[in-house]
Amino acid sequence: MKLIIDQAQREAKRRAHTATHLLHASLSHYFPNTKQAGSLVDSDLLRFDFYAESLLTPAQIEEIETTINQEIYEALPVTTIETTFDEAKSLWAKAFFEEKYGDKVRLVRIFRWEEVVSAELCGGTHVSNTKEIWAFSILSQEAVASGIKRITAITWPKVIEKIHEQNTILEKQVEIFQIKSIAQIEEKTIKFFKDYQDLSAKVEKLSQKLLKQQLLSGKEKHNADFTYILSLESGSDFKLLWTIAKEVLEIKTALFFTNEGNYLILANGEISAKELAKKYDLKGGGSDTMVQGRDEKVLQIL
Repeated sequence: MKLIIDQAQREAKRRAHTATHLLHASLSHYFPNTKQAGSLVDSDLLRFDFYAESLLTPAQIEEIETTINQEIYEALPVTTIETTFDEAKSLWAKAFFEEKYGDKVRLVRIFRWEEVVSAELCGGTHVSNTKEIWAFSILSQEAVASGIKRITAITWPKVIEKIHEQNTILEKQVEIFQIKSIAQIEEKTIKFFKDYQDLSAKVEKLSQKLLKQQLLSGKEKHNADFTYILSLESGSDFKLLWTIAKEVLEIKTALFFTNEGNYLILANGEISAKELAKKYDLKGGGSDTMVQGRDEKVLQIL
């Protein structure tokens, strides 16, 4: 049997593995007592789980990316030696998972002149110099369990793929906003959201005005259980309706519904809205003063 190594895949995993060591070392500056809780090393992709009580801030993520890329550009040597466990500990090596180590251990170290940037007990494959990683970028961070956070990151060439994808998105925004360059996107986006907020405020005021007119239109009906029954247009804002109805109507019970079967029952406490919904077998949820749901049977109530 002949064993053939996929050299391209091996190099890709070397890059990701050594980058994991750099990431762990960098994280220790923000979480001095952190330990590895698990990891995955794949082709130019790494996932690192570690103990921490809080997520990193965006500024800290940027600092970590800058630090690691600087260590890559500095072309720091990566060395491996076999030594005893006690000797490795004296060299400030990190050991994980409470593993039982034999008489000999493999120590992977990354140097900056006389300074040790990283020192870990590790049996995996690594690059011989950080320059071989080429580039590093964090894709995401998340909390995966109580006290455990996860960072997913990439190395060359996936970093280049990420840059291309982001540039494609930015170029699409240039086209959508009808501007001349990517540099104008921030200014245009800020203006867009300001205009959107102004428009949303105007729409809300108009919606309030229209709902008040509907509530006071005199087109309501009633029956033995509801002193106020009103059919509303599709898409009516029931949350806004609830606020306005309590403000402008003096009623004991009210039923609002649309042709799709969306409904809202209001009650003043003397009569239970939940009991009224139950009486008419309407699906929904709420309290004794308000029940909301969707049930076409509401269209039969008059």
